[in-house]
Formats: sequence, C-alpha cells, structure tokens
Amino acid sequence: MRKRIGYLEGTDPKILSTFIAKGYNTMTLGNGLDNHGKYLAHIEPKDNIYAVIGYLHKFLPLTDQKITPNDLLYACRLHNIPVFVMVPKEVIYEGRKVLSDVSDFVNFVEPESALEAILVFLETK
Repeated sequence: MRKRIGYLEGTDPKILSTFIAKGYNTMTLGNGLDNHGKYLAHIEPKDNIYAVIGYLHKFLPLTDQKITPNDLLYACRLHNIPVFVMVPKEVIYEGRKVLSDVSDFVNFVEPESALEAILVFLETK
C-alpha cells in the first residue's frame, strides 16, 4: 500500500500532484469546521498517513469553540504522525506562538519549501 499524505483544504495542488507523481497517495482531512475529508482528530494507523500538511489557520479552532489545537492534533501526536504547518516566512515567529501548545511536535515550514521539507522527511522513513 502506498504511503498517504493527509492534507487540509487549501493545500497547493502542485504539492499534492507532486506527491502523487512521486508514488504517494493523498487523503483529504478536515478540521471539523470545513466539512472536508476525515476529521483530523480521528485519524488512526489504518489510514496509513505518514505526514499531515496544512496552512496555519486550518489548525486553529474558532474562538468560541472549546476545542484546542492540541485536541485537533491529538491523533497525530498519539500515532507519531508528523505535522507540517505552512506559515509565511515573515510571520513564522508569530505562527509558532499561536500554536505554542503543539509547537513541540509540529514542523513550521514556509509554503514555498513545504514540498521539499516533506519529501526529505519521507525519504528518511
């Protein structure tokens, strides 16, 4: 079975197409609000996901929700699935602060270098 990359809505189609061309499958994931794909907090080993990618805002609940980024990414932490959060270079410091409760296990990458970062990671797995 081909390894899967889970992605949240808005991920660049060029990145997703490159994953497919390089022999990986992709799987749409949702944050519970966007009605896209499988709910991120419910992924499990049988989903065969080797990494998750998405933009910063997709990992943040609305202010009136009781869920936290840690809740949303619980399954990733539990199953040791690396998370790549795309944040523009000029605000990466602020992005780390916004996700401070999960910054110990997520990887912050610039959108322009996200593809390369994930491919390098996958080649070592």
